[in-house]
Amino acid sequence: MNRVVNELIWHCSATRKGQHFTVEDIRNWHVARGWSDIGYHRVVYLDGTVRAGRDMERTGAHVKGRNTGTLGYCYIGGVDIDGKPMDTRTAAQKASMAKLTHEAMRDYGITKVTGHNEYANKACPSFDVQTDPVIQAAMGRRVAPAHTVPQPVMEPATKERTTIWSLLLKLFQRFFGSTGGQ
Repeated sequence: MNRVVNELIWHCSATRKGQHFTVEDIRNWHVARGWSDIGYHRVVYLDGTVRAGRDMERTGAHVKGRNTGTLGYCYIGGVDIDGKPMDTRTAAQKASMAKLTHEAMRDYGITKVTGHNEYANKACPSFDVQTDPVIQAAMGRRVAPAHTVPQPVMEPATKERTTIWSLLLKLFQRFFGSTGGQ
């Protein structure tokens, strides 16, 4: 690619959970707004299929003021059945998004991956890219799940370490005397 890119920005189509839409559908929406083409470079369908949108050589039309030097990728979904923002990604979409993120980093030297919501007062892509384990793992980073409870630090094992069996043995000895074979 001749165009220099340094960032991948994730989007959602802001369509209801489970509803299938295509690149052509999104292209029609964007052209109806007066754009020359679909604004996104790649679109991830519900089944994980990835379709090309705008040519990668062309600057996208996906984040006002941030299109130069970026790629815009979109997954179908992003709102619940009532139209409220929701991470609706299927397992197949997550797998494709991880692969696309990794490939963008490898193929184009991208080091920054963000979500549309980091640049606009929007819910899109309806999840936090910076804490999402799928995207962060694709970037070679580990993110602890939000529900993880810190585990207590365990004391190193010693010879005097008390086990349930040693406690039971002590109780047995206390009530029944020595266990030796005298």
